[in-house]
Amino acid sequence: MTPMPTQIEGAKFLAQRHRALLADEPRVGKTGAAIIAADMILAKKIDVVTTASGRAVWRRGFDAWSKMGRSVAIVGVDKDAENADVRILSYQGAINFNNKRTSDLVILDESHFIKNPEAKRTESILGRASINGPNIIHGNSLVQPDTRCWFLTGTPLPHDPGDLFTTMRTVCPERLLANPWKKWPEVTTFAAFRDRYCIVKMKKISNWNKIPVVIGGRNLEELHDRIDGFILRRTQKDIGIRPPVFDLFPFVADNKILKMVNGDGIREDIVNAAIEGNTRELDMHLGPLRRITGTIKAELAVTALYEEFESGLDKIVLMYWHKEVGDILQAKLAKYHPLRIDGSTSPKDREAAEQAFNKTNRHRVMLGQIQAAGEAIDLSSAAVLWFVETSFTPKDQAQAALRITNVTQKRNTYVRVCCIEGSIDEAVQAALIRLWTAIKGVLK
Repeated sequence: MTPMPTQIEGAKFLAQRHRALLADEPRVGKTGAAIIAADMILAKKIDVVTTASGRAVWRRGFDAWSKMGRSVAIVGVDKDAENADVRILSYQGAINFNNKRTSDLVILDESHFIKNPEAKRTESILGRASINGPNIIHGNSLVQPDTRCWFLTGTPLPHDPGDLFTTMRTVCPERLLANPWKKWPEVTTFAAFRDRYCIVKMKKISNWNKIPVVIGGRNLEELHDRIDGFILRRTQKDIGIRPPVFDLFPFVADNKILKMVNGDGIREDIVNAAIEGNTRELDMHLGPLRRITGTIKAELAVTALYEEFESGLDKIVLMYWHKEVGDILQAKLAKYHPLRIDGSTSPKDREAAEQAFNKTNRHRVMLGQIQAAGEAIDLSSAAVLWFVETSFTPKDQAQAALRITNVTQKRNTYVRVCCIEGSIDEAVQAALIRLWTAIKGVLK
């Protein structure tokens, strides 16, 4: 395959650095850039850690982009994968992986999966942080002190600026030290880093306990300067991909439905939980209501879609969260021969569905469960995507929305977030947008 100019630029950026973060948006070519860079430095033994759905993408990627003839195997799937030149692991599989070698290169795809410095998968890959300061106890981790390591993600800050700490601790720990000339304070612990770059409030969870929660970002220019030189980020616009136009798509509902979907929850508490990224509390407030709201929106979306298809819509991608919502959409839109990708879809069937949607006109609807179909898939034969339901994490929406964009996409793309007018859902989405604005301030 002929690489894009942005891939060559990205490959050179990585090849020149022992540690780096390639934060290109989807479709800009991170996978190809990293593999080309691996060839540039003649890396032989390579570990790639990615999502479960991304493993097949990387296997195909080495076949398409590399000229070195390395053996490539997926750990946990292929026989004797532990001894292959290129070992591809999922993040979950890396937790208990018995690493018996020091690799020339570790590539961490979708590296936002290890943003939590205390998570087991973070420790198994990067090592365990010491109690004080940025020192790391590596033990048997994949990334050893001298291991070349590249982080790849289009969403390095999936929730707030504090998400960047773990990456910086590995990529450029010296940038966490104090710099009197630039008036940078020391932020070598996660607590200090978060206090410096996040707006934090203490939340009371009992009469005896409070916990810190992030509600926004601050000192973002300083954080941007700290990571300068170690991060490269190109947008889809840089390679000629036009970004999607986002729009809220409210469905009108009567008071009976509004009462049903709003329940007895306190709107302020629910919105604050969204700001804090407190999924557990959101589920507590909205758990049953969220499912009910999803099924109601699915019915309303089907009615609206009949009109859209009659008005000339060719294809559409519908993203959802709950299985029941996917079931309703699949049954009610059967005449449009919908395809579906969810957590039960095998890598082989996922690839077949992607090909069938993009290369035939028979299937006019693609149904995608947000987490299962939100990454590492091209659905750009459609120019319209609706979120019938959304995730509580801004990163999930951002990634999923870009499934319909591509350098070959010749049409403007449109993303609609479905909601019930006057419901709590509208307020929650507004809160999540404010968090996304803080993230963009760092990655500009």
